[in-house]
Amino acid sequence: MSLANDDLAGKVRAHFQTDFQQRVFDAAVKSFDHEDNPLRLNNFATALRELGRIWLAELAPKEKIRACDWFEQEPGRQEADGVTRAQRAKYAVQQELHNDFVSEQLHMDVDGTVAEYIALINKLSTYTHITEKTFDIAYEAAELQAVTALETFDQLSELIEERRSALLSEAADTAKDALVQELIGDVAEELDRLATHYSVEGVQLEELTIVSLDADQIVYEGSGSVDVRLQYGSDSDVARDDGAVMHDSYPLDCRFEAETSDPLAVSVVPGTLKVDTSSFYDDGTE
Repeated sequence: MSLANDDLAGKVRAHFQTDFQQRVFDAAVKSFDHEDNPLRLNNFATALRELGRIWLAELAPKEKIRACDWFEQEPGRQEADGVTRAQRAKYAVQQELHNDFVSEQLHMDVDGTVAEYIALINKLSTYTHITEKTFDIAYEAAELQAVTALETFDQLSELIEERRSALLSEAADTAKDALVQELIGDVAEELDRLATHYSVEGVQLEELTIVSLDADQIVYEGSGSVDVRLQYGSDSDVARDDGAVMHDSYPLDCRFEAETSDPLAVSVVPGTLKVDTSSFYDDGTE
């Protein structure tokens, strides 16, 4: 069976987001499928390990790592560029978020994820060594080892991707409560034109995501709804049935920002709050 046609190879290829990475992967698979090459397994595993390095470097550029609050130079374990593989793995998951926020507010164990990643890389590296057990072995045995190597790479890729997604999602969820309080005052200004008297009864943020994150600033994007009480006429008018009170709900979306050092000190990005009150003017006809 050709490794190039294996479903697992297709799944692993999907982890690579650049044309160069995909071309290198295709070349590695093609090399393995040359049955007359006694080094096909060793070459394939070496290329896959190198792809892991290239893939991680794309996710975790050294310049961004060095700008992180948590970065510390480790002379005894540094690569040629001064950034360790463990630090790259940490950035791929945690990015610029500070250690205390991640551990104390999000209760996420990034160091544990990094340790898992390094263990998987070490497992992958065992296939790169040329020994009597890996040199010029039967195709069936080599295929089994190659599939195991692919499974290992798939595991380490999904580990990074899933943990990063979970951490950023948790960070956004943690910011929701702070954002709701921030929104109430801003939403009120959007309702001035609807009624003589109004009050915001509640703000719900159904979705909140981090759209950008660097060493200085986090930008969130959220959507939800605002529940309002609209009153026409004074309180005495309402008591005499000369006024009216109605309750309604309107969709909203907004952008928020905070310093990376304090992700919960959130403020509304000026000019981004939109409350859709079009339903208020909808008479139900087309």
